[in-house]
Amino acid sequence: MITNAILLILQNVLNVLLLPFTAINFVVDVASSIPVVASFLQCIAYIIPWGNIYPLIIIVFAMFMFRIGVSLLKTINNIIPFF
Repeated sequence: MITNAILLILQNVLNVLLLPFTAINFVVDVASSIPVVASFLQCIAYIIPWGNIYPLIIIVFAMFMFRIGVSLLKTINNIIPFF
């Protein structure tokens, strides 16, 4: 239900963006393919060993957050120079 609502919001945003192109008429119906996508994700989640992959995902996420934090500190240090 939540993914359906998110996809409907994305569909509405796409429809608003494509509103000026009234001569071109096509429909983007993403909500009808949710059962197919959900079954595919369930199959992938069953096959992939998440116990082994989850720590790697956390490490990659932590490295990106560390890099973002260091770059923010460097930017603040360049904007407000300290003696």
